[in-house]
Amino acid sequence: MSSQPNQSLIDGIRCLQYLVSSDKAVGCRELARQMGMNSTRVNRLLMTMASIGLTIQDEHRRYLPGPGIHALAAQAIRGSSLFAQALPQLEVHAPRDIVVALGVLWEDQVIYIWHSEPGERTNASQALAGFRMLPAWQSVIGVSLLAAESDEALRPRFSDEQWAQIAPLLTRKREESYLIWHRDDGEVSMAQPINNNRAAIAFAKIWQADDAHLQQRLKQLQALAKILLSAR
Repeated sequence: MSSQPNQSLIDGIRCLQYLVSSDKAVGCRELARQMGMNSTRVNRLLMTMASIGLTIQDEHRRYLPGPGIHALAAQAIRGSSLFAQALPQLEVHAPRDIVVALGVLWEDQVIYIWHSEPGERTNASQALAGFRMLPAWQSVIGVSLLAAESDEALRPRFSDEQWAQIAPLLTRKREESYLIWHRDDGEVSMAQPINNNRAAIAFAKIWQADDAHLQQRLKQLQALAKILLSAR
């Protein structure tokens, strides 16, 4: 038997993940463009998944997640220790006055397991549905997790503009266990990887913060990371 990865299986899973990350119905050509794949192959994959209920088509023949996705999602949540351990703790311990996010890295995109907005208490259903997939180079979670890889592995995956933004942040993160990102508009965000760099917890939308306040927030972030790890 071949020890090589099954490319058809890989492409099918990627196709499904890109589809469910979209906020609307997507045509084959658009999805193929996002994935960098041939549109005929993407169409064949989507039709195959439609045969088992994972995708459906609307009246314009664009694709949407099918009913099988709900069963797959429920099974995935039940099987994920990160979901089971982190979400109850975040509901209780996450600060209410800033953005709190927990995310993982997939194909240089950040997938948010939890994303709450400042304000009233956020429950798990709101935080789970609260944010879209985001390119890793735009996210403090993404950059903090990318820093576990070498520059040689990372450089070909980003444009010159993107690399100019993240290269200093990667260097800074490799010098510390956390990353603090001062944005051009004055916002500050910070992230702490957890679970052996498989995920990261972050605070964002911190405004008008002096060094003392940022150190206080950092201690709060690191304390929350410890709570999530201790719940394992």
